[in-house]
Amino acid sequence: MLDPIPQVADPNVRELPEDTPEELFKTTARIGWWGRNRNFQEAEAEFNASEIKHSIMYSAMISAAASCKKFDEGMAYFEEIRSSSMEVTDVYGSVLKLLGLQGNYEEASRVWHEIVDEGLLKLSPTRQQSCLTGLLNAAAFAGDVELVLKDMEEAQALGVELSPSHYGCLLKACRESRDLDNAEKALLRMRNASIKANIVHYTIYMGACTRFVAETRPGHAAAVELEQKVLSMMDEDMVSANEYFLEEHILLHLGISSLRDWLDDEGSQRPGSEELQAAAQVLEEAIAKGIRPTQGTRRLRDRLPALQAASTEAYALLNG
Repeated sequence: MLDPIPQVADPNVRELPEDTPEELFKTTARIGWWGRNRNFQEAEAEFNASEIKHSIMYSAMISAAASCKKFDEGMAYFEEIRSSSMEVTDVYGSVLKLLGLQGNYEEASRVWHEIVDEGLLKLSPTRQQSCLTGLLNAAAFAGDVELVLKDMEEAQALGVELSPSHYGCLLKACRESRDLDNAEKALLRMRNASIKANIVHYTIYMGACTRFVAETRPGHAAAVELEQKVLSMMDEDMVSANEYFLEEHILLHLGISSLRDWLDDEGSQRPGSEELQAAAQVLEEAIAKGIRPTQGTRRLRDRLPALQAASTEAYALLNG
């Protein structure tokens, strides 16, 4: 069920002059609402119906395009405001968010350097950090750890304060490249910088371990060793698991990278009894602690008895 359409301004919209029409705030809030609910057509209808056009509306439209994966449409709004007399600085954060989600590092880098060249990094720290997050996300999309590190260091030298989101981008790059060494180092860097890691960071770290095990198949003992390292670091950082971490944790034991794909593919290779037992134990212990399973882990829980009932020999026969 969708939340009601907002009739007041989004509190995240930057402060505008007192004489700004109230309808501008409302329209911008409604555009943002449609974007968050993945309805780009309605967002555009709100934009087109408004007699007032302002840079914050363009920013909202570009953000809506990003959320709806309408990347070309979002860039068209960016080019439109660039050719107008409106203040383009308001949209840089949104356009870099879009380019980050698209994984378009070449264009994201061009926009970032445009911001740097125009001295816009002298503006608010929040806007600086938002723009950098988009740039780093674009680099992380390709799993380019060294590129993310380079951009983080260069931004820091310019005076941008690194945030938890930036380290999240670094961890995403490590996950995409299965780079467990740099994933661990990323969390240690956060400690050294007195930036507290949260469950999002550890879910990505566990995801990197999961993908490494699924791809390299080092054996269940190696998976358990990785599990203990992640859980130990979580304890040190006083971070508690949630349902998304739980799913990655289970995948690590099963030796697969996607629970949904595995559940839907009856012909996929099945884990052995040791892996299934470990996954079942993790799942039941998490539920006992009050962690709510995701849809995927609920489906797995329903199928575990039948999977565990099959013998190792049966799996070998099924898998040829």
